[in-house]
Amino acid sequence: MTRSLAGRVALISGAASGLGRAIACRLAARGAHPLVGDVDLDGANETVRLIEALGGTATAAELDVTDSTSVGHVINDAHHRYGDRFDALINNAGTDRGAGLLELNDDHWDSVIAVNQTGPMYMTRAFVASLGSAERDLPADIVNVISISAITVGTEAAAYNSSKAALAMLTRVTQREANEYRWPVRIHGLMPSAMNTPMMEQWGLRDDVMMAPDTVASAVEFMLTLPPDCFVQNLTINSRREPGWPR
Repeated sequence: MTRSLAGRVALISGAASGLGRAIACRLAARGAHPLVGDVDLDGANETVRLIEALGGTATAAELDVTDSTSVGHVINDAHHRYGDRFDALINNAGTDRGAGLLELNDDHWDSVIAVNQTGPMYMTRAFVASLGSAERDLPADIVNVISISAITVGTEAAAYNSSKAALAMLTRVTQREANEYRWPVRIHGLMPSAMNTPMMEQWGLRDDVMMAPDTVASAVEFMLTLPPDCFVQNLTINSRREPGWPR
């Protein structure tokens, strides 16, 4: 029996645009209340406006995933405000700035690792701590939006691909810990290929070969609504129109 999203509160990082916005809109349409987290508060408020225009509800939250204090504040506030209804976290925030190894400076490397690898660790740690150890009728959910770049290689992608490979391993480790330590949460991994989002503009892919963000958002919905006795260890989702796949 699948779970309903109605009444659930889900924090989505990087939800001011792109995939994060698509996830927030899709979950709101199914009755959830998204917390639209982003460093871009104006963009987060625009996501809320779009959701409300369609009859849903949402709340914007200024969130810097690279700052553990910001992460703790947003998650603790959500826990105190919504209680057990706050039971879903989507680690979606990501950054991708291409550079070959010889052009890759320290600040570039550090900024990509901070958002794509350290951020999900901060978010997961704070969220799991907020859940406590008490048994729940239904487990909470974490979805890590990784990337197919965790398992493929390309030039000018040392920082991005490395950070996503590290996030894939972090996902596996936390899945194991959730089982062994009996955390009241299940952790899902998602590896999409290219989507038609602002982050992809730098790579020059044609719009018609990339997936729509809502396609991947539907995979997030699938994970959150699975029966409570299962989880998605890792789901890879590709566009059939993108040249060179699978690889």
